[in-house]
Amino acid sequence: MPQPAPHRPPPRFCVWELTLACDARCIHCGSSAGAPRPAELDTPEALALCDALADLGVPHVTLSGGEPLLRPDWEQLAARLVARDVAVELISNGLALDDDVARRIARSGVRSVTLSIDGPEAIHDALRGVRGAFSRAVAAAARLRRQGLPVGAATQINARNIDRLEELELALCDAGFQGWQLQLTMPHGRCAEHADLVVPPAAVLRIVDFVLAARARRKLPAYAADNIGWMLRCEPLLRSRKDPPESFYPGCQAGLGVIGLASDGTVRGCLSLPPAFDEGNVRDRPLAAIWHDESLFAFNRRFRASDLTGACAECPFARVCRGGCKSLAVAVTGGASENPYCARLSSSTER
Repeated sequence: MPQPAPHRPPPRFCVWELTLACDARCIHCGSSAGAPRPAELDTPEALALCDALADLGVPHVTLSGGEPLLRPDWEQLAARLVARDVAVELISNGLALDDDVARRIARSGVRSVTLSIDGPEAIHDALRGVRGAFSRAVAAAARLRRQGLPVGAATQINARNIDRLEELELALCDAGFQGWQLQLTMPHGRCAEHADLVVPPAAVLRIVDFVLAARARRKLPAYAADNIGWMLRCEPLLRSRKDPPESFYPGCQAGLGVIGLASDGTVRGCLSLPPAFDEGNVRDRPLAAIWHDESLFAFNRRFRASDLTGACAECPFARVCRGGCKSLAVAVTGGASENPYCARLSSSTER
């Protein structure tokens, strides 16, 4: 008698790159966005993927890019997901976000918008290659708030802005942002050509201290993304968006609780991973079949602590942390078995 196919719980989060097209030319872009990918999903295919995500049971989808607002049918896709009871968030650079677009975002049912802000005005504009990008993002935030939408900021920390984070914090507060996620700039995509932007591992504790200080100031809810920190005593406070702290780093969740979709239908555990980690394409195989195939996402689904090397192999948190952010490890070392950006490695005393 044939055995039933194994069933894995659905991803808790999906990040969907609607298009690789982008109206900025960020020198730190991890996906080298600019032109659309060849053969991006057309509208019927993308709507079918909306239904596939809902049928799989994915509760949260983040629409990303490139710049997702450059895809003509973004509103139709967002509304389809919302109609299927999927919570939708949007990440944008704000350049195309005028009053009409803000109204359409609210009308589509998107729950919140995160705008990428990479430093005070001059630094942000230089990194993104667009004069006036900072002021346009701030104006976009105001438009979204007038539509009743929560607006957050996401910042990639790098060598150009690490000394200006407190200044940026004040600017974001003045602009009315309601949350702030901080993450490390990683040396992949276009940033691989600008390695001088990447801060060294020794800077991680300084960033941790900044996030904790920002939380203590309570001017703007600040928290670290998954490529900062890991397994310090301050972990829940560092990682949580709210008070009291409710989150901690459970190890890389790519292929376990998170899935990424590229604009041509390619499936990865995380979109920050390189093409070597592609698991299939929804044009060739249903999304659910890819997700439930236990031979895929092997780097995480078949993880063993004994796979780790270097200092990660000796860490008492190895089974939980799993070597930190896999995308960062691969970008820095070429493999996923150890991670020099662990904050514990930079500290002689646990926090």
